[in-house]
Amino acid sequence: MKGLRPPGPKRHLFTGNTREFYKDQLGFLTESARKYGDVVSLRFLHVPVYLLSNPVHIEQVFGSQNFIKSKSLRLPLQRRIFGNGLLSSNGEQWLRERRLTQPAFHRDHLNAYGESMIAGTEKMIADWEADGIRDVYDEMRALALEISAKCLFNADMSRVGATVREISDTVTKVFAAQGGLLWILDNFLPTPNNIRFRKAIKQLDKIIYDLVSRQTDHDNYDKSENLIAMLLSAQDEHGARMNRQQLRDELATLFFSSHEAVALALTWTCYLLARHPDKQETLFAELRGRLLEGTTPTVADLRGLPYTRMVIKEALRLYPPNRSVGREALNDCEIGGYYVPAGTQVIMSQWVVQRDPRHFESPEEFRPERWTPEFTKQLPKYAYFPFGGGPRVCIGQDFALMEAMLVVATVLRKFRLALVTDQVIEPQPVVLLRPRNGIKIQATARDYKSENR
Repeated sequence: MKGLRPPGPKRHLFTGNTREFYKDQLGFLTESARKYGDVVSLRFLHVPVYLLSNPVHIEQVFGSQNFIKSKSLRLPLQRRIFGNGLLSSNGEQWLRERRLTQPAFHRDHLNAYGESMIAGTEKMIADWEADGIRDVYDEMRALALEISAKCLFNADMSRVGATVREISDTVTKVFAAQGGLLWILDNFLPTPNNIRFRKAIKQLDKIIYDLVSRQTDHDNYDKSENLIAMLLSAQDEHGARMNRQQLRDELATLFFSSHEAVALALTWTCYLLARHPDKQETLFAELRGRLLEGTTPTVADLRGLPYTRMVIKEALRLYPPNRSVGREALNDCEIGGYYVPAGTQVIMSQWVVQRDPRHFESPEEFRPERWTPEFTKQLPKYAYFPFGGGPRVCIGQDFALMEAMLVVATVLRKFRLALVTDQVIEPQPVVLLRPRNGIKIQATARDYKSENR
């Protein structure tokens, strides 16, 4: 099958569009989509890439068995982190792993996780009154790690929390070289970056295997239904269980995805609220009106906090932790009237689509109130997809949304947030959408009595 090729920006002979893309990923994708249309042809080195920005085309990809996870997840460095876990596996193996992991995110377990989320947040903000200036990214990374470890692994990560953050920072620094010759060398040769990366992942492996050992080797360890216990006991339809490597890959995938992405969602939400005091006061008014004085929110309270939910949804629209989703075409096909050869890498960028003026009025503005039931109903299905879509939609999306609402409500119930002046806030799209230099926020305790007069 041959057909029409989509338009796209000019390419360099050997590098294609690689240089421009990695110079400004978010700007390059946005400009390309706005200038060339819903299907844009790109090339990164020798790899053909299509950028899709029409929700109809995105739904076609998410719903098709002709598209598998992207080539980048099969590179050595990515494979060393995630192996054949949920993020990177395909076909029957992915389906089997999804079924084995799903029970940990059942609604009954989510309700039980709420208490740990609130307790962790209360512990975090207990120190804020003494020193109100905090790097909210550092704070939320530590909090999200503690919550994930407690909820999913029934473990206390306070002893190794700093090590986990160092591992994440090492991965980020190595992946920042994507797009250049150094990135290719790092993947296939023992470069200094490669050595640092593999040392960091060995540390991660030790942490994961220690968690598993605690679950299996000690009779006095709490064998409640945490994720490790579920995966150790789970069987597929043939009675087979996960081997040691499969278990490691699943836990590594969930270990990263269950706290890094949530930490970023919380970081960007706090940043936006600090930038917009009026929205912050509207949220506080909702909390003050729904919760008794001195109480913290519970899972049962979340239904009565619609504006808080709108704030989270709008923050995920403007600053999605995963700024794009990638797939690869297995066979020749057609999208939007354009020919897609087998092997083409397809990019669907939340950053681009969720800021598209065709779907969102004043798309660059922070407007939580846009998320009315009427607006949500008329919005095209994949004009908003912060957690991906199709059968492979993020398994932890309900966990993440509940955690975000509980943390934001607990923090904003007690503190007013303001940005520290003279700092440059810049999103850095490396693996996830991180703030390049962190985000300093001044947290001021509210005088609850005076504000209730």
